[in-house]
Amino acid sequence: MRLSSGGRTLERLAGPAPRPSGTGAPRRWRTRRAGHDPWARTAPAPDQTWLREPAGSAARNVLQQALLFPLARTIARPRVIGADDLLNAPQPALLAPNHASDIDTPLILAALPHIWRSRTLVGAAADRFYRTHGHAVLTSLWINTFPFDRGGDLRGLASASELLRQGYNVLLYPQATRSAGQIEGFRTGVARLALATSTPLVPIHVGGSALIMPKGRGLIQRGRTTVAFGRPIYPRAEEDPRELIDRVQGAIEALARRGS
Repeated sequence: MRLSSGGRTLERLAGPAPRPSGTGAPRRWRTRRAGHDPWARTAPAPDQTWLREPAGSAARNVLQQALLFPLARTIARPRVIGADDLLNAPQPALLAPNHASDIDTPLILAALPHIWRSRTLVGAAADRFYRTHGHAVLTSLWINTFPFDRGGDLRGLASASELLRQGYNVLLYPQATRSAGQIEGFRTGVARLALATSTPLVPIHVGGSALIMPKGRGLIQRGRTTVAFGRPIYPRAEEDPRELIDRVQGAIEALARRGS
């Protein structure tokens, strides 16, 4: 008998080797989690372009006129300055307001003439307002937003540039985040976008909103606010972005003095 065949014969006669108790594979593995799932999707939700179609625009207009704007006016009681001057201003344009509160955007949109508001998209921080698909749909439906990447790789400015080429006005906050009501900390991104696309900037000052809905505290009281629109500021040939944003900041400071 050959060794190989004899070995197989002996194995068959002996039967399967006994398994030590407790070492067999369980029929069903238990899944245990410790902390956040590292494989969960972390990318922001995409731009909800379908909400810019006629049906979405009509639904947004109804929601804004029936709920959002009356609520914002009741809470903030805004005084609007210079909005009628926009009727003679060119579009598309970059709207560049100061930023002190989450109520700033509804107040600005409510103050805009309809011919402007219907063509204005608001840059919303992708890491905050586009965390999930539900957040993206609600924000786009109520405010007409697009996801703005606040990272340093210029993707946010590139998406805003494409919307300007499509004929939309774009509202971006040069301060990038909500301040404590101070007109300071203006970044050059909006100015770089205006220079790259030869788009005029409309300075806007919202006063008093930080007292109504300060950063990190939500709505705390009613109050009075001012929404003031300035004349368009046109980029100059070979102008430095810092020089342009300084001109915008100076115009907003002048509007603040005018509205006080």
